[in-house]
Amino acid sequence: MRKIDYFELGATLYIPIMHKNLKLILKRKKYTFLKSVVICLEDSTAECDMPKGMEKLEKIVAGLQICELKIFIRPRNIENLKTLLKLKNIDAIDGFALAKFDTSNIAEYLSIFIKQNHFYLMPILETKDVFSTLKLTHIMQELEPFKKRILVVRTGGEDILSMLGMIRSCEKTIYEVLPLYLILSSIINLFKANAFNVSSPVFSCFQANNTLKQELESDMEHQIFNKTSIHPKQVEIIQESYKVTLDEKFIASKLLNEGLAIFPHNNRMYEKSTHSNWARSIMKRYKNYGIKDAK
Repeated sequence: MRKIDYFELGATLYIPIMHKNLKLILKRKKYTFLKSVVICLEDSTAECDMPKGMEKLEKIVAGLQICELKIFIRPRNIENLKTLLKLKNIDAIDGFALAKFDTSNIAEYLSIFIKQNHFYLMPILETKDVFSTLKLTHIMQELEPFKKRILVVRTGGEDILSMLGMIRSCEKTIYEVLPLYLILSSIINLFKANAFNVSSPVFSCFQANNTLKQELESDMEHQIFNKTSIHPKQVEIIQESYKVTLDEKFIASKLLNEGLAIFPHNNRMYEKSTHSNWARSIMKRYKNYGIKDAK
């Protein structure tokens, strides 16, 4: 298992197993700006396509070579996961996105990965459990021993809205849809407070770039990155938003590298003891995405 940092994931593009360009994408011959992908065998794959999809995936995995692109698979269910783990060269992938992850299946999932300890895990919270703080707390506690392998906790925004009989407008960010925002807020407060990384849900409207940019600004206010993407057009916009300003880099560097306990800058006070976590995230973003206002 190679070392991967949360900030290296960028905009994780979900690709259905039956996508015509999947092989080209994984070989870095198409969409070379991608940093991470999830090959999806779940919601985006029809049941009737599963036999062909598994046959295709078996061939892809057998010839897969580790490269800069981080590659994950989203199994259809636990039985499908067990089949995937038997594939030749499956160790070449980086890990699994675990769909519909909740208190009903957490024990079985984790029992599998006690033995299969060389994969990263990305549990996806998207069932009725998200409406219960008690159940979310139980999930967090069960994941605690696996924390080093939990690359990020994902939130299935579309599935959550589906349970409420809702679909959000292309003019609304997740922060303007109150039920979804309240759930996301609970997940952030619980998991991030216990040192788990959290991703930002997908924005399913791939032409509404202004709304996407507004949503990304709020994502960064909440310090959640690695936004799920369902279209390549979104990826560069998302990753561009992760760049930092020269001013942010200056402040972060000062907080981390100088001995001052407190200092003023642009009408604001910065404290080393309280702002260093923010500063570290800024420096990781700078390392992976660069400066947004560079000449």
